[in-house]
Amino acid sequence: YYTSFSYRLVVEVSESCRTGAATNIIFGLALGYKSVVLPVFILAGIIFGSHRLAGMYGISLAALGMLATLATCLTIDVYGPVCDNAGGIAEMCELHPSVREKTDALDAAGNTTAAIGKGFAIGSACLVGLALFGAFVTRLNDTGAKVTV
Repeated sequence: YYTSFSYRLVVEVSESCRTGAATNIIFGLALGYKSVVLPVFILAGIIFGSHRLAGMYGISLAALGMLATLATCLTIDVYGPVCDNAGGIAEMCELHPSVREKTDALDAAGNTTAAIGKGFAIGSACLVGLALFGAFVTRLNDTGAKVTV
């Protein structure tokens, strides 16, 4: 929805370029922030639920669950540059314009898959960081220092 040429938001981003770079940057940032609202709430719900059920151990298990999909996420993330390179090769070889249209559609799909892959990477990094912080606080409490979070 946020990366395909066939949706209104992407067209609006390209139209915002006509008024200048500042407008494009502001519009792009606003659109980027809007695109992460739902995933942030989902991640917060995962953190709350896993902590409620099993404490910091639950958060660690949630992080491990997200990291288990790492191979798939990396595979998905590679799809975008491969399609982009195919489009560049088609253009340099001066192939028929229909080939470039097909590679542009594949490139848009590659951008979507890259965005999904980055979301998984950021979400798992957030959970792992929280789990490591919890382990650090637990270790400090074991040594006798009183730390409350």
